[in-house]
Amino acid sequence: MTDTLIESPPPAQPPTGKPSLSARIAVLGGMPFIVAVVAIVLVSASAITWVTSPNWGKSNAQAKARDVGIVPTHPVVAPSTTKVVYNLDPNRIEIPKLHAEAPITTMGEVNRELDIPLNPKIVGWWTGGAHPGSATGTAVLAGHINYAGVTGELAKIGTLDPGDHVFVYGIRQGKAVKLEFIVNAVRTYRKTALPFLEIFDQKVAGRLAIITCGGPFDSQTGNYLDNIVVYATPVVV
Repeated sequence: MTDTLIESPPPAQPPTGKPSLSARIAVLGGMPFIVAVVAIVLVSASAITWVTSPNWGKSNAQAKARDVGIVPTHPVVAPSTTKVVYNLDPNRIEIPKLHAEAPITTMGEVNRELDIPLNPKIVGWWTGGAHPGSATGTAVLAGHINYAGVTGELAKIGTLDPGDHVFVYGIRQGKAVKLEFIVNAVRTYRKTALPFLEIFDQKVAGRLAIITCGGPFDSQTGNYLDNIVVYATPVVV
């Protein structure tokens, strides 16, 4: 079984058929990846990639399809009127409603592929996007719904509702910081129709996009067919 990856295939090769067993997050062109300290700017209109989570048939943790709330797509406020929001290097996430808590690690890239932590009890932060708490852009956190029969800490994010709380802990300027976020929306997307720009938008006012898998499970490929995305915005101070 291969590692969990974020990948962008060549733009001239749209997806035909089923994804591989790798777990992948969709990314549209125009978002930089760093590979061996070399910035690679993905070509616009890149083909679809995937977020999937291998499952050996030992877990029933998949989230139900839900579409609630309003996705925050507010433009960036002028700096002169922006309240102070911490720009955090995250190391832990807590979702009280789900009794979920997990360490956060950075997700590195290999050949334009970004590895999500294979351990479903660990959440990855995509360093190609915003930091949690940034005034601008989407901070992307992702994890397996389950792996090898172990239920992931993000497995039940599809049950969250607008108004629920998410806390992200980390370090800013050498000090430990706890940031509070409020859930705005929960979306279920079929992986063949992911709205790339909406999920990975780096021009919106600062927000989180928390991603895992859901929907029907394809036992032939070892993939779920949907992605569950929770959008949340920071409580500014």
